[in-house]
Parts: sequence; C-alpha cells; structure tokens
Amino acid sequence: MSEEKEIDIERYEQFLENNSIYLEGLKQSKRTGLLFVFNRKMKKLYEDYLNAANTEEKLEACATAIDEYENSFFVRSQTWTECFAEDIRLFLKRFGRNNVIDNSPKGGKDYYSIVVIVKNAARYMREYILFYEATGVDRIYIYDNESTDNLKAVLKPFIESGLVVYRYWPGKVVQTAAYRDAVRRTKKKTKWLAIVDDDEFLFSPKGQMPEQLKNFEEYPGIGVNWVVFGPNGHDRRPEGLIMDNYTSTIAFQDEGINCHIKSIVQPEWVYTVNQVHSPIYKGSKFAVNEKGEIIGNKYAHVIRAGKAFTYRNNREIFRINHYITKSLEELREKCRRGFGDGAPKGDFNRLLLPFKGPQIYDYSIKPYADIVRKKVRE
Repeated sequence: MSEEKEIDIERYEQFLENNSIYLEGLKQSKRTGLLFVFNRKMKKLYEDYLNAANTEEKLEACATAIDEYENSFFVRSQTWTECFAEDIRLFLKRFGRNNVIDNSPKGGKDYYSIVVIVKNAARYMREYILFYEATGVDRIYIYDNESTDNLKAVLKPFIESGLVVYRYWPGKVVQTAAYRDAVRRTKKKTKWLAIVDDDEFLFSPKGQMPEQLKNFEEYPGIGVNWVVFGPNGHDRRPEGLIMDNYTSTIAFQDEGINCHIKSIVQPEWVYTVNQVHSPIYKGSKFAVNEKGEIIGNKYAHVIRAGKAFTYRNNREIFRINHYITKSLEELREKCRRGFGDGAPKGDFNRLLLPFKGPQIYDYSIKPYADIVRKKVRE
C-alpha cells in the first residue's frame, strides 16, 4: 500500500464539481479514519455488490471498491488496516435496497413527505404518524436505527397502507447519513421533504401543509423554527397523547433555543445534508424563513450561529412543536443514552434550564390533537 496521502483541496473541489458526486456515500469511518467519496463508478460498484449471486462475487465487488479508493480520491488519517475491506462490505450493504419495505404507489410523485430516524420510540409512533397524516403528509420515511421495542410491528399497518416507507438503518451516529440517503431516494418521488426528529411535530397553524408549501416553491428550502416544550410538571411518563400532556413552553418567543430551525427541502435542489438542521443547496442557493428572508446572510441568522438559526422566532405559517424533554423520567433516559447526531450524553440540568424562567401555555396544536385522539379511540 502507498504511504499516507494528504488532501489536495483544489483537486477535491474540482472532483466535487465535475463528477456528480454520489453525495450520500460520504462517510467518516471511526475505525480507519477514511473519508469516502462516491462517484458514478462507485455507484456501479455498489450495484454490482447488491446483484452478486454469491459470496465470492460480493468479495470481488469489495476488492474492486478497495482498488478504486486506492487509485481514486480519499483522505487517510490513520494507518491502513485490514478492517478496511469489512468497512466497505458493511457500507455497501447498508446502502443497499434489500432492507427497504416500500408499499407506496409506484409511478407518481408525492407533494409533501417527511423523513425521521427512530430508535426505541415505538410507544410514540402511532400518535406521531397519525398527527402527520392529519397535517396532509403523503409519505413518511422511517429509518429504524436498531430498535428493540417492537417498532416494526407498530408500523406494520402503516407500511401495508403505503403511508410509511420503512428502512432498517444500523450503526452509531448515522442520523445525518440517513437523511442524506432519504434525500437521494426521494429526489424524483416527492416535491417537498421535511427532515425532522421523532420528538418534533411540524404543522401550519393556517391549515394543511401542502397548501402552505405551494407559496414557497421558488425556494430550495424553508427553515422552520422550534417552539420548545418542557416537562409540564410530569415527573414520570403520563398516559395519553404527547400533544395533550405537554402544553407549557417558554414565554419569551425569541429565546435562543427557539431560534433553532429544521428544514423542509425540495430534494432535487439539495446538494448534500452535512448536518441535521440545514443542508447545502445547489447553485449557492439558501433556504428562507416563512417571511421569505434568506437564512444564511448577516440579516437573518444569529451571529456566528450559521444557517441553523434565525434571528427571531417565526411561527405564524410554519412551526415545529419540539417536545425536547417530555417527562423528567424520560429526559433522564434521553441524557443517559446520548443523541442521534453523535452528541455526548446530555446534561440533564442544562436541558431543563430554559424552563426555569417564565412559561406560557400553548394550545396551537389542539386541532390536530383532537383528530388524533379520535382515531386512537377507533
């Protein structure tokens, strides 16, 4: 093997520009320190891997991939190890088609969909799916990150109806990779794709989401602010809907945490999802907030906070009710296990800090809670 190589930034940028990079193939390997860059040739290799008739053919596809990487473009920050071949094999398998269950109608194009990665949140999924269905969603792409709480059984009726497209997505710190994969897969399947978490309820106070999104089709994406909800006095997980149980939020609308955004994107305009809050768009374009203000210039974002924040919280057309803590019992559990984006174990007291000040009650989501409550009883 050759000696370690240093990155040639100019060549890298030219490579990105000229080769229609297979962006969802970007992956940082913890074991080998490799940055993988997939182009069209690598896409063909993963197709060969998927279609291999036997183990020998699969190993041959992996060996070819290794040769391509060695002769192509990558960054190597640690010593070359034999585990590289295993990394390639697992990576190709993860990005395969065999673990996707898709009963949605073929041939058409949805207007509004969402993607979410889930781990051991089966207890909340029925409410979550029925809520998004009530807001006007056409399709829900659920990535299952090694759940052990019978998630697939809970999702079964929604998968069978075609509302949910299910994908098993193993590994650690794979949230951003899942969203990249979803954007790639939905470029020709949906006009809009909301990138959200399983504790984020995105809706429009003005009515159905598709009707509101039609007014923003000239933009590649929309940044939607959080409205963050606290434990509402619950020490333990209460019975009933999340939407009913947690109605207490921060009184000061422009509190820093409420200026955070998540994105609704037009997948065909997305260059890559490099972090969970705000992707990079093609053609040096930027997302906007609900007022049409660009998120990313000096007038629209918090100083040094970048494209993941807005200067003020806007919630008249779009909003995300973010149930960041739920009960104190569930917050402790959340802090112990860490976060899907790779952040370390949470600081329990720090997460509660925004809810130590003045609070107000917010019932904006009630019309959807009423719909879901009725369906749950049926």
